[in-house]
Amino acid sequence: MARALIKRSVLGKVEFVGITGSAGKTTTKDLCAGILSGKGSVTKTQQSSNEPAMVANTVVATRPGDRYSVVEVSGGEPRAMNWPLRLFTPSIAVVTLIQREHARSDFGLEDIATEKFRLVQALPKDGIAILNIDDPLLLERGQHCRRKVIWVGRSEGATLRLLECQSKWPQPLTLKVKYKGEDHTVVTALHGEQLALSVLCALAVGVAAGMELPDAIKSLRKLEPSEGRMQVVAGRDDVTFLRDDWKAPLWSLDSPMKFMRDAKAPRKVMVIGTLSDYSRSASKLYPQVAERALEIADQVIFVGPNAYRATKKANGDQLKRLHGFAELRQASLYLREVLRPGDLVLLKGSSRADHLVRLILDRESPIACWESRCGKSQFCTQCKRAYDFSNPATIHSDALSAASDALPLIPNVQGRIALLGLGNPGGKYQLTRHNAGHFALDTLAQEQGMVWEQISLGQVSEGVIQGVQVMLVKPDAAINHSGEVIRRMLGAEELASAAVVIHDDMDLEHGTVKVCRGGGDGGHLGVRSIIGAYGTQDFQRIRLGVRPQGDDSKSRRLVHQRLSNQELQQLTAAFSSGLQQLLNQLQRHEASLVVDAGA
Repeated sequence: MARALIKRSVLGKVEFVGITGSAGKTTTKDLCAGILSGKGSVTKTQQSSNEPAMVANTVVATRPGDRYSVVEVSGGEPRAMNWPLRLFTPSIAVVTLIQREHARSDFGLEDIATEKFRLVQALPKDGIAILNIDDPLLLERGQHCRRKVIWVGRSEGATLRLLECQSKWPQPLTLKVKYKGEDHTVVTALHGEQLALSVLCALAVGVAAGMELPDAIKSLRKLEPSEGRMQVVAGRDDVTFLRDDWKAPLWSLDSPMKFMRDAKAPRKVMVIGTLSDYSRSASKLYPQVAERALEIADQVIFVGPNAYRATKKANGDQLKRLHGFAELRQASLYLREVLRPGDLVLLKGSSRADHLVRLILDRESPIACWESRCGKSQFCTQCKRAYDFSNPATIHSDALSAASDALPLIPNVQGRIALLGLGNPGGKYQLTRHNAGHFALDTLAQEQGMVWEQISLGQVSEGVIQGVQVMLVKPDAAINHSGEVIRRMLGAEELASAAVVIHDDMDLEHGTVKVCRGGGDGGHLGVRSIIGAYGTQDFQRIRLGVRPQGDDSKSRRLVHQRLSNQELQQLTAAFSSGLQQLLNQLQRHEASLVVDAGA
């Protein structure tokens, strides 16, 4: 801060353009800098760094010979403008719109508007404010502003009025605007009608700086979108990604969804990460978002800790079109299999929580870092860890073997059966009812002296039990999203022929077991995900009863309840009984084959 205060004293001739708002700040800032560069040298805030410390960095980076310094400012919290307004005085102040940025915060919309409007109040007498006339909170404050205001928006009375706006993929965003009684067509290199406001604000900044509107429009035509803001990335395999992955407040979903609905593409895919700024419960919200997405896209993939919530109500055809993955690397493997030339793929998520851009990077060259929550707000395109294969904290073995991931990770060996235990990875869930499948295999491995080996996407252990060669498999995936990971591990064919799924069952009383083949999912989301991944219910199962004795409620909340020592012993006995039934079936089947061959 001290360096910025000192540097500010030698920047007397530099005109500062301050930009704030609840959305569109970065795109507006980048477009403004591009337009103003036609009048002289410009320094701008790098990326989306709008906190006070980053404002200070922008001031320090500004050169005395610059004509303009375009500064992005946050203003979404109490007193957020205090330091920025000590570091620079704007000649032009832009406020894009006001939205609730932190739904659970006590800092309401009026508070946000008041704080952000301090940027306008800091203007000198000859300063110019650029305000969104369609935002009632800004309209109210702007009408009492004592500085010159250039109003932008659709409403009558706008200085730069939006008459028409269209963005239908693959055509770029095109606007028709009215200024001083004349109509102008604005053709951009952007996509998405939600960027129209940023375009209007940037053109207004050009006008405020003394440019003729046609000249500002001409400068705008060649400017590319800001990273992660409806940014088009064309892959080498003719799959087109649309990155809208900087942040994902609930209210920001409408525009990209409309864009995808209107887009012309052979097939549409939506990848949705962590949503924010909503007041409903996640359990109700995510299924609703999934329903909306399924009306638009051919494939919908949710990623992150709430992915299972999005898929829990899926049924019928939706099972093939809607998928959820707790871990991004699981989604990456799935997309490698299903994406095909011509697909248009929307990535909508939070850079801090999801880092969805790794889905693109990994297609170009296998990446090393699949960390779920690194906490960094920067894009992975600027992070050295993305390809740092020497960092054991981030590397996953599937990154090293990505070139061969079209093949199953576990080769099919004739005569061997794979016992697949379902459960949630991590010590937190280790001895809960839902992890009966994991516990059963752990107990079996210990009894048989079998050693677990960590491979890509899970753990495996091989041995021979009563003359039968077996492989124990624990997928490294949240139980409700096991299907695609199991398919990746075993391949597309082995489930029905040589695999047995071992899972908890709330329909059966604790200590009981049922060995069966086929049937539905019984409400078990892990089994449902397997059925969805393979498109069949025809596979062998060992269903371990986990409903507490005497409890007929079948409450799903009980699945995360820890088992007592007595219950663990009962579970072990039930699994041993079920496994013995299974082995007896196999031996009888083999004996019948010998008899048939002798005949």
